[in-house]
Amino acid sequence: MASRTEMTGLGIQYLENGIRVLTVIGAADEALSIGDIADRCGMSKSLLHRYLTSLHRTGFIRRDEDLRYSVGPAAMTLGLNAVRRFDIGGAARNGLLRLRERLNETVALSIWTGNGPHYLQWVESQRAVNVGIRVGVQVSALKSAGGKVFLAFLDEEETRYVAERECREFGVSLTEFQQEMNRIRRQGYATTVESLLPGIVSAAAPVFGRGGTVMAAVTVVGILGQLNVDKDSPVVEELKRTCSEISQSFGYNPAAQA
Repeated sequence: MASRTEMTGLGIQYLENGIRVLTVIGAADEALSIGDIADRCGMSKSLLHRYLTSLHRTGFIRRDEDLRYSVGPAAMTLGLNAVRRFDIGGAARNGLLRLRERLNETVALSIWTGNGPHYLQWVESQRAVNVGIRVGVQVSALKSAGGKVFLAFLDEEETRYVAERECREFGVSLTEFQQEMNRIRRQGYATTVESLLPGIVSAAAPVFGRGGTVMAAVTVVGILGQLNVDKDSPVVEELKRTCSEISQSFGYNPAAQA
């Protein structure tokens, strides 16, 4: 007798072919030309072009100026949502709790889903006054410390749409934006002061996975004048230490990226 989880019966061959094309593109270490994809899929370029057109229209792949294809925001969203359910949240939970205990400040974990940062976990401090936010809510990339981390450390193509949209919305010039992103990369963390809420300051650092891909951002949130987010402060040191610990649990090897 077949298992209840076993899928039997006829499928849709065209759909399976499209998924095969997407899988080939997603497995590549770099963007692929239509010739590369055709060779790896064993498919004619004329037929392949139809699949590429549909996958591009739906956001599952993207095409650069050199007519090379890579994974698009829709596929990234699906992947990140899967990681959110099965990996990131559980693995990072203990790190968040340790950071909260070390600092007695509210800490949060966010992920990037193609349209901006989303909060996945939120652990409140034990102070009398706390900053709260709903898990799953999307916030501004430019106005949140975690969002700035993604803008600085993710591939530029992955964040370009959101970055350009918010720069226009908030009147930030491209020069100003690039200067801040470069500063965040040098420092290894990002900060915000009263950008989302009056009287609130925050600092965030990236969590890397195997191969150096940014998987999440950890944010410390506190009261302006009480939370010191200077680069040599204990808060920033603990934040970076925690992100390093979580990153290593995901298989990140800093020495291999040097």
